Amino acid sequence: MTAATASNLAEAFREHRDAFGVSVTFGEREITAIVAEAEFGRELAAGGFAETGDIQCKTLLTDLPAVPTIGSHAAYNGRTFRVQSVAIQPGSLIGEFTLRPAKR
Repeated sequence: MTAATASNLAEAFREHRDAFGVSVTFGEREITAIVAEAEFGRELAAGGFAETGDIQCKTLLTDLPAVPTIGSHAAYNGRTFRVQSVAIQPGSLIGEFTLRPAKR
């Protein structure tokens, strides 16, 4: 990927993040990320409703001081999560992390 392409991709992601992003805290660092709830990760609570499910979090890698590791803590929407998986392609600007509620 050329430097110009990488710059354009990062700028497009920033625009999307700024318009639709939410706050997520990895360790002590609060960042704005794109978050989507994964339906397959839901567990039913009393009454048949899921309290919370797994979430997918996408962020620019430059927003993080270090790449979160599997098992590390994250916070989103007042809840504590653990990093379940890390997906970063070689040379990628964006990281995708699956976060699972810490109580599960």
